Amino acid sequence: MYVIDADAHVEEPAAAFADPYWDPALADRRPRVVPVGDGARWEIEGRLYPKLVGPGAHFFASPASYDGRPTPFSTVKRDPVPSIELTDLDARLRTMAEEHIDLQVIYPSIFLHQPLADDPALNNALFRSWNSWIADVCARKPDKFKWVCVANLCDVPAAVAELRRARDLGAVGVMILGTAGERKLDHAEIDPFWAAAEALGLPVAVHVGWSSRQMNAIFDNVFDAATLSFNFCMITGFVDVTAGGVLDRHPRLKVAFFEAGCQWIPFILDKMQHRYDLSPSRYGYVGQRSPYEYARSEQVYFGFEVDDQLLPFVLNLVGDERFMYASDIPHSDREYDAAGDLMRRDDVSESAKRKLLAENAARFYGL
Repeated sequence: MYVIDADAHVEEPAAAFADPYWDPALADRRPRVVPVGDGARWEIEGRLYPKLVGPGAHFFASPASYDGRPTPFSTVKRDPVPSIELTDLDARLRTMAEEHIDLQVIYPSIFLHQPLADDPALNNALFRSWNSWIADVCARKPDKFKWVCVANLCDVPAAVAELRRARDLGAVGVMILGTAGERKLDHAEIDPFWAAAEALGLPVAVHVGWSSRQMNAIFDNVFDAATLSFNFCMITGFVDVTAGGVLDRHPRLKVAFFEAGCQWIPFILDKMQHRYDLSPSRYGYVGQRSPYEYARSEQVYFGFEVDDQLLPFVLNLVGDERFMYASDIPHSDREYDAAGDLMRRDDVSESAKRKLLAENAARFYGL
């Protein structure tokens, strides 16, 4: 069975922000990998990322190495660092072969926290450098690797310009998080981004992550942050894209919601539908369709986990054409050989497995 991994990742090496990708005007402000204890962090604008303790705690797996050596966190993974960092595509291909994956769509790790910098010029340079670097990486084996760009929604004009540039470089989609900083995704100032994605034919993936400093400020440890705000931002994005009318204003736009499993879907749809049935306008619902109609429409897609107990129920509730398989390689909390586990499930039909493992992703990304 052909398998498209709709949401794989790279844990960025220093090369992602090195020459020739980094803006030479900001040469003295490029991100640096620095030693911290027995590990390493990114230093950006004087801050260390990720932040493991204290208000605003968060965690992502990049950087995976320092000075040519794996970090302690990387040494416990099955994947070798060259596969983790995509510095050796053949190493990643061996991992893919072990897990029945034929093609991967690559997403970042460092941009699971946004913004990384307060200075607009520096923040935009981060996005541009990563997009240029991953375009070059994936171009080495284009039949096996595709990529999504990242766009800075804190600077919408720059994000629109970057969408155009990234599409020309070969991006098959764009990843954002569930808020644009402290603005919702249905905010009027974000609309030019949606219009550009629609016009360029770039599907948008709303990914879990930390995009609202206000939301994350109340969590002071990684367990809380990874359980709550990490997922809440993406769910917030789903509510605002649908109830906020984004899909009605842009009828050719496709949007996916990734990496929180699928078991949140019936919960949030039930809460939304309850208010919608009482009185949409009274509660500020401006969408032209009901929550369930959006979830079942050709504009909306979802991720799932292969061990989600409610997967058969949610497939029946929303439709098996709405879901895409993702491995989350090389992150440590992934399930190994997830595609194989889905193939072995006896409560999902063979036709649904083909849709989840390849057909839906091919349609979403236009592959």
